[in-house]
Amino acid sequence: MADDPTAALREQARERGRRILAHAPFDAFADRATLLLTAPPDGVELPFAPGTIALWLILEPAAARALPDPHRSALIGRGSYVAYERPRDAALSPLELTITLDPIPVLEAINRRALEARWTVRHAEPLHDRLGRHPQLVAAASLYPEDGPERVVRGLWLQAVAAVRAIWVVGRAPAAAALPAAGEASAALARLACAYDEGDHPTVDLLLPVARQTRIGRRLASWLDDLGAAVAGDAPATRRVAAAAEQVLREVAAVLGELYRDRPWLREPEAYALRAPR
Repeated sequence: MADDPTAALREQARERGRRILAHAPFDAFADRATLLLTAPPDGVELPFAPGTIALWLILEPAAARALPDPHRSALIGRGSYVAYERPRDAALSPLELTITLDPIPVLEAINRRALEARWTVRHAEPLHDRLGRHPQLVAAASLYPEDGPERVVRGLWLQAVAAVRAIWVVGRAPAAAALPAAGEASAALARLACAYDEGDHPTVDLLLPVARQTRIGRRLASWLDDLGAAVAGDAPATRRVAAAAEQVLREVAAVLGELYRDRPWLREPEAYALRAPR
């Protein structure tokens, strides 16, 4: 796309990824390695280019044992680690390289980190994958326990209700005090919107632009815009945010009701949130 703000960054990431596999210490294991471009994400329209390139390198245990330190000790001890490169050349973006031996376990859970990893894998661009790992990872990222989708949505809905109910502080407290409540409400609604449509959600830096492309996100777009303006001190926006908070929850509940209309956690979220977790 000609006006894609991520196009140049994506091409830079591809070139730097190729260089990583062409030079020591990873060149000796390139044939059996998988390298994924995870940021900018693939197939996602963003209004801005991420400030950091992110690559995910997957190696086999034998490769980890043959690497020099600090790579070898970090991988053998923890199974994964993250390396950062901050080039002196201002034309090059910072690079985050995640190196992993076995990414499947993190993809099998349904906590926040797992949901972010699932989304990342599904929106990754394989730069080098002769063993065909990426389709296997996508399949693993798309597989949930039988009750997994409802557990994800239920937890995110309860978080969203609590966060939106706390939005009263915006406009009544200094911006620094209101910022956590506004950020929590925006993030909770965005995670819920993404997870309801796709089963997972991106990391916090991409949450809002991705959520805006969902059904819930489109319904709440103007309120989320007002929320940002309210934190910045816009008095009319602050009044609109407060006046529409309960309507926001009704709009979200209407969408969730397509699948979960009879669930007590949807109808009585405050009471349900007080129950002991199971």
